[in-house]
Amino acid sequence: MVGQVLLISGERNAGKTTVCRKAVGLAQAAGYSCGGLLTISGKEPHQLIAINVSTGATRQLTSPQGQVTQGSYRFDPEALGWGAEVIAQTSGCDLLVIDELGPLEIERCQGWAVALDVLREGWFQLGLAVVRPELVSQVQSQLPKVPLEVLQVTEGSRDHLPESILALLEQRV
Repeated sequence: MVGQVLLISGERNAGKTTVCRKAVGLAQAAGYSCGGLLTISGKEPHQLIAINVSTGATRQLTSPQGQVTQGSYRFDPEALGWGAEVIAQTSGCDLLVIDELGPLEIERCQGWAVALDVLREGWFQLGLAVVRPELVSQVQSQLPKVPLEVLQVTEGSRDHLPESILALLEQRV
C-alpha cells in the first residue's frame, strides 16, 4: 500500500480541522477505516484537545502547567506522547488524519514528529495532514518521495472539500 497525502493548508480559522472532521465522518459512514488525530480548540484560550479518530478517546494537549512551550501554547508532554503513540500505531487504515504538523514537529522534531515517518511509510490509502501555509514547503521537502498534493482551505472551498476527499478515497480503495 502506498498512500497519497493531501496537505490541508489555509490561514488560521479557515476550517482545516472542520474539513478533516467532516471527511472522517463521511468516510466512517461509508465504512472506511480511519486513524490518526484531530486537534480541536477547547473552551479556554490556548486550550487544545486531541481526539483519536479511530476510538474517540481524547486528551487535553495544553494547560497552563504544560512543560513544552511552542508560541503561546504550553503542551503537556504526556498528552504529546499519547498522541505520538496513537499516530505510530496507525497502520493499514483507509484514511489517516494528522491534525496538525506545526512548528513543534517540523522545526523542533518534537510533538508528533513521528507522523512524518508514518506518512513516508504509506500504510494507508489516503492521508490528510494539516499544515500551516508557511510550513508547507518544509513538509514537502521532508516527504520527497511521497505522492502529495496541497489543498487550500478557504471560505469558498471548505464546504465541498470533505466530499472531494471522500471521492478521492473511494477512487483509491
